[in-house]
Amino acid sequence: MRSLGPILAFAVAALVVVAIVLGITLGASVRHVVWARPLWWLAAVLPVLAVTFRAWRAPRPATLRFSRARSLRGLKQTWATRLVHLPDGLRVAAAVLLAGALARPQSSEGNDRVQHEGIDIVLVLDLSDSMETPDMVPNRLGAAQAVIDDFIRRRPRDRIGLVAFGSTASTIAPLTMDHGVLRALVGRLRLGIMEGSTTAIGAGLGMALNRLDESTAASQVVVLLTDGVHNADGFDPDVVASEAASRGVTVYTVLIGRHGFDEGSIDPGRLERIASVTKGYAYTAADREALQGTFQDLLNKLERSAIEGEPVRPELFQLLLWPALLLLLLDVGLRTTRLRRFP
Repeated sequence: MRSLGPILAFAVAALVVVAIVLGITLGASVRHVVWARPLWWLAAVLPVLAVTFRAWRAPRPATLRFSRARSLRGLKQTWATRLVHLPDGLRVAAAVLLAGALARPQSSEGNDRVQHEGIDIVLVLDLSDSMETPDMVPNRLGAAQAVIDDFIRRRPRDRIGLVAFGSTASTIAPLTMDHGVLRALVGRLRLGIMEGSTTAIGAGLGMALNRLDESTAASQVVVLLTDGVHNADGFDPDVVASEAASRGVTVYTVLIGRHGFDEGSIDPGRLERIASVTKGYAYTAADREALQGTFQDLLNKLERSAIEGEPVRPELFQLLLWPALLLLLLDVGLRTTRLRRFP
C-alpha cells in the first residue's frame, strides 16, 4: 500500500487547479452561468475515489537491502521523485473539468426566446389501400408524397407535423422545424404500414388535433389529403371538424382522385363540409398538375404568426473542455517521459 498523503495532496491541488481554471475561463460571468445538466457534476467525485482506491490497493514497492545506511546518505531527492504523483493530480483535474463540460454551462445573459414567424401545420395523409389507384403518376400516394415534399421545402419557417391514417391513425412526426428529417419520413411512407383496409378520416383528424394541443401559434392548420371515403368505425369526421372549429383550427381538405375513374373511392361532399365548418377550403385534384396547383394556392393562403421558441443560451462548455484536454496531454506526456514509472 502506497502512502495516501502525497496522492491526496496532489488531488487537492488538482481541485485548486480546477477552481483557478473556472475563475479564469468563466470570469466575472460565473454569476450568470446556468448548468443545463448539473447532475454530471456528480461524476467529478469518481476520479478522486479511483485514485485513492488505486493507491490503497497498490502492492508494496520493491525494496533493496543495504548493509550500511550510510551508503544512502549521499542520495539526493530529485524534482522527478518529488513530483511522481503529479500525473494523478493532473488526471483528477482533467476529469473534474470534463464533468463540468458535460454539465453544459450556459450563459443566462442570453436567455432570450427565439421569435420566428410561421404557423403550425399538421399534414394528414391517407394510407388506405385505395391510395394505390393509378389515376396519377405513379399512383395517388406517390403523387401526394412528391407534392408534400415540395410543400415542406417551401415552408422553412413553419413547424410541420405528419399524421398517417388507414383503419387507424398514427403520428409519423410531431410538430418540428427539422424539415430534413420530416421530408425523409414522407419519402419512406408505404401502403400497408397501417393496419386494416378501411379509411378512418375522423381518426386522422383527431390525431392532428392532439398534435396541436401544445401549439402556441396564432395560426394552426390541418391539411388533409385523402381520396375521401370515411368507412371506419370510431371518430366521426364531422364531429372532429366541429371540435377543430371550436379551437380555431383551420382544416384544408384535398380530394385526390379522378371523378369517373373509381366513383366508389371518392366523397367530395364530406370533405367540403369539413373545410366549411373550420373556415378552410376544399380542393379537388384530379391529376398531379392540379395537386401541385392546390399546394401552390395553399402556400399563398396560409398566414404567418409569431411563434415563441425555446430559450437560446450561449454555450460555455468549451471553456472547460479545452483546459481538460490540455491537462490530459500533459498527464500523458509526463507519464511517458520524465515521470515514467518502471516496475
